[in-house]
Amino acid sequence: MPNNTTLINGALGIAIVVLSFYAIFWHQQNYLLYVQAKKIQQENQKITALNKQLLAEHATQISAESIKKKTLKTLKMKRPEKIKKLIL
Repeated sequence: MPNNTTLINGALGIAIVVLSFYAIFWHQQNYLLYVQAKKIQQENQKITALNKQLLAEHATQISAESIKKKTLKTLKMKRPEKIKKLIL
């Protein structure tokens, strides 16, 4: 019949092996989450860059349209109906 210390040492050895496997599994899952988070962060940066580009284009269109309306309204400018060529 084995001693109590042998049983305790065996149980502790098995517990250490099981906990080691859990630690390896946990680290692997952590790494996979890190890779997934990096990929999502890159996609978000691309979306943010596209959004900023679209906002900039939209702002230039709005400002150009407002300038056009202002010139037509306040300065009473019109588009030329006829274009005359001057030959020098």
